[in-house]
Amino acid sequence: MDQLALFLLFGAAMLVAWIGLRRMAIGLFCLAVVLTVADYLHHATDTLNLSF
Repeated sequence: MDQLALFLLFGAAMLVAWIGLRRMAIGLFCLAVVLTVADYLHHATDTLNLSF
């Protein structure tokens, strides 16, 4: 679900850039990148309970 929100945020940044609002598009893109890294670190630090 959180990846869908990130995907939509990247899409919104592209649409805003297409409209021509450069500063807002750059801000949305930077926000999306920061949230993507935070989401990655959140999932990368989860421990997996594996039993073989």
